[in-house]
Amino acid sequence: MGSLLQPQFHMPFESRLNPHVDQARAHVRKWARRMGMFDEGYLEWPQRWSQEKFDQADFPLFIALTHPDADACELDLVTDWHVALWFVDDLFLPLYRRDHDQESAAAQVERLMLFLPLDGLPRPLSPVNPVERAFADLWTGTAATMSPLWRDRFISSVRRFLDGVLWELEYLDHAVSDLIEYLGARRDFGGLQFTAVLMEHAMGELHQNVLRRREFRTAVDAFVDAVSLHNDIVSYDREVDEGTAGNNGVEVTRKALGLNRRDAAAVVNDLLTARVDTLAEAPAAVPPEAVRFVTSLQEALAGSYRWHGLTGRFGQATAETLGKPRGLGTSAAYVFQGYSAANRTLRD
Repeated sequence: MGSLLQPQFHMPFESRLNPHVDQARAHVRKWARRMGMFDEGYLEWPQRWSQEKFDQADFPLFIALTHPDADACELDLVTDWHVALWFVDDLFLPLYRRDHDQESAAAQVERLMLFLPLDGLPRPLSPVNPVERAFADLWTGTAATMSPLWRDRFISSVRRFLDGVLWELEYLDHAVSDLIEYLGARRDFGGLQFTAVLMEHAMGELHQNVLRRREFRTAVDAFVDAVSLHNDIVSYDREVDEGTAGNNGVEVTRKALGLNRRDAAAVVNDLLTARVDTLAEAPAAVPPEAVRFVTSLQEALAGSYRWHGLTGRFGQATAETLGKPRGLGTSAAYVFQGYSAANRTLRD
């Protein structure tokens, strides 16, 4: 099949790069290795978590572009959490798919949640795999600055993501054909609800009165949907090649509406544009104390778009970009050079 001709994306927001990105790269590489994420037993399916593939994906760049104001320690923490969930989504739970062992996958999710107790205190549990080690390593320190209600929201967001991945595994071999059902499920297995909750860790806990406001929930949902739908379009070709495109919004739209690939991508992009516009209108609708957070969601969305164009994860970053040095102190050599022009391209 030929390459999907991606539509032109509507992006009215600016993205910024966190200056601590190089430190985060060095930190998370060592951390992932210490957690065991590069161990041979987890590299069989799919072939995506070797050291080389990990560096090429450049997950820390995603976090640096979506959390531009986090300090160095916070950026390391947020990067570690996201890498743990990426590992779950990419490699860990899908290992159960090989044997169609949904029961064992569900049991593993239940065990993972034991490492996130509401009181935030360590438990006498011995982690036996990379994700359990990651949760045990990260949770106590993360929870220390959180109120019980905030911890509950955080834990619920992780649970929602894990249950979403289980749903995705169940439906990979008989994908949904209803676009509305898909969009609802995509909010779960995409993990962006977790991203939104974790963003508060650097900015401060939002008041319950804000969280309950419909306008605020609409803004968060718009952010989640926009990142997810953009990712569906960008990752579609790769997922087709891997045989995992059944639960991609482009593929669901193609089958549901009887369209070709290009027209299906155009429909998804129309939905994406509508969600971006909803997020653009959100600061005027939310309470004043939520404006800064919603503005950060806008910047994070722009950063996500930027990362998708720079990472080697989707096979579309330029050789020039990927060939630049990636050691400490080198990020400015290729990220800031021409950065404003790149943002203008995204907005045009």
